[in-house]
Amino acid sequence: MLMEWIEALALGVVQGVTEFLPVSSDGHLLVAQQFFAWLNGSGRSGQENLFFDIMLHLGTTAAILYHYRGPIRLGLRGLLTDDPDVGPDFRRPAVLRVVGLALVATLPLVPFALFLKKWVDGLFESQVAAPVGFLISAAALGDVSLKMRGPDGHGRGPSQTTWIDALLIGSAQMLAPLPGVSRSGTTIVAALLLGLSRVWAVRFSLMIAVPAVMGAVANELKDAIKDPSQLGLTPERVAQTLTAMVVAGAVGYTAILWLIRVVRSGKLWYFSVYLVAFAALVLALVTAKGGGSGGGGSPDALDGAARRGDAGAPAATGPLAPGGAVDRPDAPRP
Repeated sequence: MLMEWIEALALGVVQGVTEFLPVSSDGHLLVAQQFFAWLNGSGRSGQENLFFDIMLHLGTTAAILYHYRGPIRLGLRGLLTDDPDVGPDFRRPAVLRVVGLALVATLPLVPFALFLKKWVDGLFESQVAAPVGFLISAAALGDVSLKMRGPDGHGRGPSQTTWIDALLIGSAQMLAPLPGVSRSGTTIVAALLLGLSRVWAVRFSLMIAVPAVMGAVANELKDAIKDPSQLGLTPERVAQTLTAMVVAGAVGYTAILWLIRVVRSGKLWYFSVYLVAFAALVLALVTAKGGGSGGGGSPDALDGAARRGDAGAPAATGPLAPGGAVDRPDAPRP
């Protein structure tokens, strides 16, 4: 029982720390879950992990809304009233424009859900796909760090961001379903390369995360509750899930502050170095196991977090057992 609480709290911390940092949250969450399955000698069913991960994502999404509660409140005030005290950036035309930009950035997720999902799902049968994705993320972060050397210049803000910019940033978000590729990393890098200011790049990345994650939450939650008996929701498990969700939200809020500080300083290369080291560690463990691919079916995604499998699936045989999603934002399926 104590180990279950330790696992729930640890996964909440992992989700909170890595959800917004450009390091692929589900790459880390998956490895952590597999480690605990190996440590305990048994793992939870895919449906249980799916529901638990959904709750963690709700916690970190709440962190975004809480962090930007001031701008959200001003935006709603400007949208619903003609209060002259509201600044120009929060009046109705500006608010509608920003909402429109976010919607345009979300559109590229639709063709992913329609045409690319099955192909991407197949990548999750390989144990080396995630570390390769980590290396891709590291390269992107390292490249943009070289272009960001020095103090923040006069990057473009919301009023100068074009519809094409939003579409390109949203297209970059389509790379996030690839194993080990970070959603926040791809969108922030795209925004910075397009000339958006560092603060606005982070804000826009977090803004478009809300519809992406909430759409996936609604979709996956609908699937999860079709058979509630598979969720293992004892009173103790409910308490663990709610506590982990709060932990993920609280830690995620701190991670947002950290992310903003790092991007402002232009030191995204910190995460690049970390991802290279982490990818090397995972590859070393996979090599030591003698595995390169596995047979577990790939799950549906939610900034990747859904790990669907058959109820009563066999326990993991090692800390890096195959199967499971890694950092995969999804759009609601038609």
